[in-house]
Amino acid sequence: MSWLKWFEIRGKSLFSISYSFHRLTGVVLAIYLLMHLGYLTSIRLGKEVYDIFISTTVTPTFLAFDLLLVLAGVYHGINGVRLIIHEFALGYELRKSLLYLTYILVLIVWLYASYVMYRLVVGV
Repeated sequence: MSWLKWFEIRGKSLFSISYSFHRLTGVVLAIYLLMHLGYLTSIRLGKEVYDIFISTTVTPTFLAFDLLLVLAGVYHGINGVRLIIHEFALGYELRKSLLYLTYILVLIVWLYASYVMYRLVVGV
């Protein structure tokens, strides 16, 4: 299948891989948005149905999914800013440094957000 080549990373540069991850996180966030809107409109099915959804998703089990979603959002946002900077031809000579800075910022922001979310969910 030719569409599977989109996910192949062998022989690609880090810039290519970053752009592929950017597209992938965009798709994941779009799907999540649709699911979230459906979740919010479940209140129309009755308060009991809505309360069941809430009690299911606000658990430590779902924390892993939430952390991955936050990682996708943080990566997509910070990498998007990097891509905008490149589109305006700013800092082209610093391309590689900006890419590394992007990954460092994503890691720092995601770890901090994970810590905060863990404390909120687990109640430490």
